[in-house]
Amino acid sequence: MASRSARRQPYALTAPALIVIGVLFVFPSVYNVVLAFQKLSPYDTPGDAEWVGLDNFKAIFSDPQIGSATINTAFWLTALTVVIRLGLGLGLALLLQSRVLTRWRLRGVARTLVLVPWMLPPVVAVACWKSIFDANTGVLNQFLVSTHILSKGVPFLAQTSTAWWSVIAIIVWRELPFVVIVMMAGLQSIPKEQYEAAAIDSAGRWRSFRHITLPNLRPVIVVVVLMTVIQTFNNFVYVWLSTGGGPGTYTQVLATQLYSAAFVANDLGQGAAIGIVMTATMAVFALVYLRVTSDREGRSA
Repeated sequence: MASRSARRQPYALTAPALIVIGVLFVFPSVYNVVLAFQKLSPYDTPGDAEWVGLDNFKAIFSDPQIGSATINTAFWLTALTVVIRLGLGLGLALLLQSRVLTRWRLRGVARTLVLVPWMLPPVVAVACWKSIFDANTGVLNQFLVSTHILSKGVPFLAQTSTAWWSVIAIIVWRELPFVVIVMMAGLQSIPKEQYEAAAIDSAGRWRSFRHITLPNLRPVIVVVVLMTVIQTFNNFVYVWLSTGGGPGTYTQVLATQLYSAAFVANDLGQGAAIGIVMTATMAVFALVYLRVTSDREGRSA
């Protein structure tokens, strides 16, 4: 029978990690929930907080700006970029697996080039694209003007007709490699025997793609969609650094709205309430993700 000290050893070994998790995660999370029911400025001490109950949440759900930011977050920032990344990612993965690149010995070079955007920090990526989109000195505008497609430069990030599409271009360019890598892994896991059997039955490329590739990739696609949705929904960097939520509040999303409420309007309580709403929304996707991945592990066991 194990001694008492031997039974306590696992707890002693994990205690430092649990303490760090408690200090860095549990305590801030609990305090954020408490703060959501208070009114507090960043310049006040916690003891100066005023208990307001559900007023912060009532203000959120009655504020038309929050509604607009929610639509922007759900449609422009998340749904549209996820769909575009999924389509382009699958197309690039199929291209990188094609025999043409192997015949020309370009597969390794092509895969390396695809990874380049992912190597850049998001802040650097946004800075590069802001320079490209600049109305006066940007490479894109200079090209469009020099080829007489446009008569003068366009402020892509500063006008409502192009602001969101420019932000989407930045997000897709920076985050696409992740989708490509996962799709390539899924394609490589498909047994070649299925394609050989389809070739014997005189199935063309489209029928093979429809009846072999897509069904085998369906679990991978589901996981990719859930992961990219979770990753994108809470994203703050791309919108804030590219447009600052502008022009005006046209590209404001929930993450930038949270920042504006907490540190521009100096209302930490409302910012915390927005954070809780975002967390609750993402918790639903996280539960779906865990359910999907656990089902896959159960079937493969």
